[in-house]
Amino acid sequence: MKPVYADLDDAALFEAYHRKGDELAFAEMMSRHAAPLMRYIRGLLGAEAAQVDDVFQETWIRLIDNGDKWHGGSLRAWLTRIAHNVAIDQLRRVKPSVSLDAEPETGEALSERLVSPEPPPDQMLEGEETADFVAGRVAALPLAQREVFLMRVVEGLSFKEIAEALKIPLNTALGRMHYAVGRLRTELLANPAEWRKGGRT
Repeated sequence: MKPVYADLDDAALFEAYHRKGDELAFAEMMSRHAAPLMRYIRGLLGAEAAQVDDVFQETWIRLIDNGDKWHGGSLRAWLTRIAHNVAIDQLRRVKPSVSLDAEPETGEALSERLVSPEPPPDQMLEGEETADFVAGRVAALPLAQREVFLMRVVEGLSFKEIAEALKIPLNTALGRMHYAVGRLRTELLANPAEWRKGGRT
């Protein structure tokens, strides 16, 4: 009896493709993860379509070529980590001096810095036009903040998965998200008329 691919988890699909060359299993993995992966890459690079497509394709190639290195866990987190590495390689080829550093620490306790009376930007989005406005502001974030924000909001990764993917301490991931959310919140609250119109005047 043939497997019902939609009923298989990522580990079973990956095993079916990596060990047995099952193309339908690979197609199911693509259908699950391609769209959020593409959104993550577009948000991270803020680049033209050709560059985004190159990173997207290279991510899947590396997934296939390095299949023996995945030992379970979240396939989406692993894909995101691969995409991050490919995208950073791409950015460094274009701009060798690109910095991945977050803003300097403020000296506040992390718990204090994460407290805010306002909802995070992803909860403030109401409709496609607002999303377009925020997307432009996300693209303007420093790279270190942008990648954490996208991994959390677009990919839905936990902060533990983000820290592992980027090979940074958990508190650093939390801090970068805090700075990103703070910047976006400032933009939204300072320009209510603009973002409600999707940036149109």
